[in-house]
Amino acid sequence: MKQNACPAVSRSWRAGDLMSKRFVSKRFGIGLLFACVTALLLPVLVVVVDMIFLHQTMINSIYKNVEDISDATEMPTTVTSFQSGPDVVSTIGGSGDGLNCSLPGLANMFFHGMKNRHGQSALVLQRFRQACVFHDLCYRHGLATYGYNQNDCDRVLQNAALRLCYVWNPLEGKARCQTESKMVLAGVSLGGSDAYRAWDRSTYFEFESDPWRSNGFSVSRVVDHPFKSVDREKYRDEPDQVILNFDNVRSNLTVTCVTCKQVPVLREKTSDRYDTTEELRSVGITQLPDALLQHTGQQLSDTSPVWLPPRRRHAAPHLLVDSTGKNHLIWVTRNNPGDTISCIVLADTARLLTYTLPKRDNCSSDAASQLTMVEVDMFATSPLVMELPASKESIFAIALSVSREDDGSLSFCSRSASRNVDRPPMKKDDDKADCIPIDKSVVRNGAGLGAFQNFAIIRPGQQILFARDIVTSPASLWTRISRSLRGIKYSPDGVMLVIDVTAASAEKGSVKPRLKKAVRFKIEDRLDPMMPISRNIDDLRFLGLENTENQVSVRMIDFAKENPAVGDVKLEMNKTEVNLHPSWASRPLLVLETRGPNPKTRLVFSRGAIAVDPHKPLDNESEIVESPNLPFDGTKPQTESLALETLIFERDATPSSDKPFVKKSAVACVVKYTFRRHEEFPCYRSFDPKRPMRSSPAARMQASQLLVGHFAGRGGYGIAFPEYCESGPPIILRQNEDGTLVPEKSLVGAAGTFTRQVTCDPLDSNEYVSGPIKSTPDMTISAADWPYQP
Repeated sequence: MKQNACPAVSRSWRAGDLMSKRFVSKRFGIGLLFACVTALLLPVLVVVVDMIFLHQTMINSIYKNVEDISDATEMPTTVTSFQSGPDVVSTIGGSGDGLNCSLPGLANMFFHGMKNRHGQSALVLQRFRQACVFHDLCYRHGLATYGYNQNDCDRVLQNAALRLCYVWNPLEGKARCQTESKMVLAGVSLGGSDAYRAWDRSTYFEFESDPWRSNGFSVSRVVDHPFKSVDREKYRDEPDQVILNFDNVRSNLTVTCVTCKQVPVLREKTSDRYDTTEELRSVGITQLPDALLQHTGQQLSDTSPVWLPPRRRHAAPHLLVDSTGKNHLIWVTRNNPGDTISCIVLADTARLLTYTLPKRDNCSSDAASQLTMVEVDMFATSPLVMELPASKESIFAIALSVSREDDGSLSFCSRSASRNVDRPPMKKDDDKADCIPIDKSVVRNGAGLGAFQNFAIIRPGQQILFARDIVTSPASLWTRISRSLRGIKYSPDGVMLVIDVTAASAEKGSVKPRLKKAVRFKIEDRLDPMMPISRNIDDLRFLGLENTENQVSVRMIDFAKENPAVGDVKLEMNKTEVNLHPSWASRPLLVLETRGPNPKTRLVFSRGAIAVDPHKPLDNESEIVESPNLPFDGTKPQTESLALETLIFERDATPSSDKPFVKKSAVACVVKYTFRRHEEFPCYRSFDPKRPMRSSPAARMQASQLLVGHFAGRGGYGIAFPEYCESGPPIILRQNEDGTLVPEKSLVGAAGTFTRQVTCDPLDSNEYVSGPIKSTPDMTISAADWPYQP
């Protein structure tokens, strides 16, 4: 028998409390309905009331405070754009899924509707958008790039939300902001925790200017050969460009030229201080320092320490190619999270590969280092570098700051990255950046905080940034109520700021920023990040990726127009338009502009998939014999494979070009690893989908950085995927004159211990690139009976 849903009413009926059937017929229906509704909704109402009035108490008891901030007037660390090679204009990460807050719209009702110091209001998803942008990228790329686990990303989010809250309204106090930062973290933990990508989906993309939670990471840069112009005969077999790999373990840095041959750059065991080489003399070393006397000799391909000032958290170096074509590698490192003092280190490849040992640990000329070092307060957490071609001191550190103006307005701060600091009485405050307010209504009175919420784009003498609106626009009462309940999922409104920077007339004067252009736009942040297509300072065309269920599309926005609109970029293959599968956006897209008399714009896509056979166990424990003293003895060889594919489109790099991008090259490669198995070493075990936080050789290669440059053969053009296992050489695919890509080396490694074999075939099927990448356990690409979709 079915149980009565309203037992209280049923008992009243049986007790004879109702006088007559007529009374019952008139009143009982209403009473029954009221009783049932009350019985059903009361628990829900109690839960909702508890959530509204007690959620802060519950969240405060669950989550702990993040570290207090001594400098509470500056914004949190901003995502940063890094250039990996001279031809690279931009790198578009984020997997084409946009960058925004994934908090539900109802989250607004749980947050205090605080206004800023100017009486302006903002919904939660907009007010904390910068923190969410970082969190999105951290979830998608943090593990493969910096080794960040999910907790690392969440704690950085909480720290960023704390700063954003306090900058929004300092009068609210830090206690209130501690609670709000915990609430942001709770919302993400409840609603988006499954979005974190482990080694099965995480891919390499640099976005972090201050990787303070990283235990170690590796990064590669493509640079011009440091000594080929010094001695062309000696380096005739070397490529025009080389790949430098930087290993950063808790800010202890080493550099390795992974494409250089074993060519000596130092004498073998000399006691004569004047017995220097051409390489040393080219960097200004005419007398050997003590550390190089009786040196056993150094090869160009050796791993060398990079002596940067200690007790700092060094990030990856910025690559800046100046107007003369010289390559600069520049570190901008904050001293500690409690202030905005930065150590700026200028270097070049020749110095890094010869000698960098200073006499002292200072970040200044007192260190007596081969590297140029300046320590200044930039008043910002994420300074960048730029070139001013007409200035004597051509390289400057720049930043946008909100701490210099009492009303939170934006200021443009700059400081020479090479000039020594003058101490008083010669010049007061020379160890601080010069800051000039940006005098424009669109970024004054706190409205410019959105400028910190997207990638900063650096060009010679020009900075471009996007300021998405945070403040809620005026609206009717009903619209305001609807926004509070539903939120604003995407942030469409914003302004593009083009800032031209000129050198000062005085030798030590401040640079002069000028707001050249402010373009209002209405483009949803589903296209973020929007990145430039050209180095030309007059070209305001930007690209974004939009990932839909069935394909990834390239979108173009021309901000030179009065009302910028989103347009489609057509891709052609075999003389017909082709639609790319969403898997082509899983790895970042490289946007290139070749140098020379007829420059080309190239779009380089790539994707990968580990071969995992669901019909077999990954390991046969009966075949494994572990040896505690010799871990690789007694184990049978293991194999692991992955499919790795690349697709390159090209067109002329003219500013007015709207022609389709046509396929230049396409290749499908199979990478097979063979090794002796040992579970404790990431490079000696197979990938297990059930334990995706444990990496393997194939997982690391699937997630690896993508590089493009003239490093194949004798200056040949090619693409590369760095190898992070066994310090092996990268996978280099050389581009032939007909556009085909072939592996420079098919087999590398030591037989019996660790080997990597690469085989490639042309990829020339529109249907295939429009579908998912396919792989089988034996990596026969043509076999479609067992497709693996990442």
